[in-house]
Amino acid sequence: MITISFLKNKTAINSKFILLIAVCLCFTACKSNKVVSATTTQAPVVKKDKIVELTIKSLEAIDLEEDLSFADEVSLTYTLTLVDENKKILKVINNSWGVESLKKGQVVKADKFKTIELVVPENGKLLSSVILMEIDDYEKAMATINKINNFGGLAKIPATIINIAEYETPLAIVFASLQAAGLGLKVAERFDQDDLLGQSTFELKLDSLSTTQNTYPVNLVFEGEHFKNTFRYKLTYELKIR
Repeated sequence: MITISFLKNKTAINSKFILLIAVCLCFTACKSNKVVSATTTQAPVVKKDKIVELTIKSLEAIDLEEDLSFADEVSLTYTLTLVDENKKILKVINNSWGVESLKKGQVVKADKFKTIELVVPENGKLLSSVILMEIDDYEKAMATINKINNFGGLAKIPATIINIAEYETPLAIVFASLQAAGLGLKVAERFDQDDLLGQSTFELKLDSLSTTQNTYPVNLVFEGEHFKNTFRYKLTYELKIR
């Protein structure tokens, strides 16, 4: 009887032990088969606008057009023009310096020129244009320059108005920018092609620029001959991106 009782108890214990193992295995199997899903949220890419500054560093009169008066009456007009992928003008800012009488060898330093700046999208295309003029009619030129500077500032242009692709020269681009800014063709027409000493346009595509370079110096030499009088001017300006 004792032996039988022991066997019964042993059988009962074994049954409980086997049941416990089965439960553990089942729990383990359920735990290992569980799939944990994770959702990764990627932060949106934020495009940053840039500010581009145009600063005239110096203007030097190396050789004058006017030999008799020993001085040239000159003005400098410079613009920043933002265009879209279809080369339509979006924004423009411009400024004029002068009219000033310059003698041979004279250098005009940076503090005489106003810095202009324009906000440009990260993938924007910017044109910086300069035109140097020799002035014959002082009063008419000053009226034009004052109108440019007083209106001047920044103008946001509907992109359907003017297509910069129609304008091939820097002088024409400045004309287009003045027209787009609301100054009209009458003002632009006061610039006489015969009085032009020099012109230049520099193009910047922000998305193709080096990330380590923030300043772009532009060194220009304007020279030529007008009514058998030679002239030579050196203009230096800088574009700064911040």
